Amino acid sequence: MPKATSTYRSLDEIYLVYNKVYSAGRVPAVPCKLPQIPLQTQKQVQQYANAILGCLDRAWKPVVGRSDVVYSATAVYAVDQGWKTGCGIFGKDDEGFYCAGAGIYLDWDEFTEESPDDRAWAGVYLQFTMAHEFGHHVQQLTGISSYFDDRWSEASGAARLEQMRRHELQASCFASAFLGANQQTLDLYGERLQAYRDSAYSGDDDAPATTPDHGSRRSSTAWAKAAFKAKSPSACNTWAAPAKRVT
Repeated sequence: MPKATSTYRSLDEIYLVYNKVYSAGRVPAVPCKLPQIPLQTQKQVQQYANAILGCLDRAWKPVVGRSDVVYSATAVYAVDQGWKTGCGIFGKDDEGFYCAGAGIYLDWDEFTEESPDDRAWAGVYLQFTMAHEFGHHVQQLTGISSYFDDRWSEASGAARLEQMRRHELQASCFASAFLGANQQTLDLYGERLQAYRDSAYSGDDDAPATTPDHGSRRSSTAWAKAAFKAKSPSACNTWAAPAKRVT
């Protein structure tokens, strides 16, 4: 008889590569009524972001629950540069970020429309940004972020940047899974669908940063397309992907 073998998995593998969220099923389509308002003031951006957050909460709560994790909500704050957040001062180069235990912070001025013709683009850009930052919340709830932090702190140079890309590409992938599942209720068709693609596919190629820590256009596009079609976090296991898929 062949000898029985056991497969040892470290905790970081269990939470990153084999996380239960990947088998938790599709993100559901949820009622998602966004306010029909211009995005011109801080108050309006805050109102719109709050509405998107409600949609994200309703969609991700059952998925996280099926991952054997207790769900908890987060908050969103449309702020000015210099605002004191739960993770330090909101800097001039910050567009938005997620702070574990505190919420999502957005530079409200980045999401305003310059003219009524920009309304669709501004709204969808805010939707994608919120969905990406909420993706970090899902990572936090499911234990992914904790073990990413361990890997990141132990690495340096190019290896550290690769770990960061895996983390950021996954958050964007989770965002696309949500947006794909809710394409109809969010009316992501025509120019609005193109606005989503402009946001989701851009990657580091269009960013001012000199370090490639969020993923190239090629990688961003590939993960976004797969997740939008699958409507599920099953398409978002960046931790099991070869390095060439997280450039």
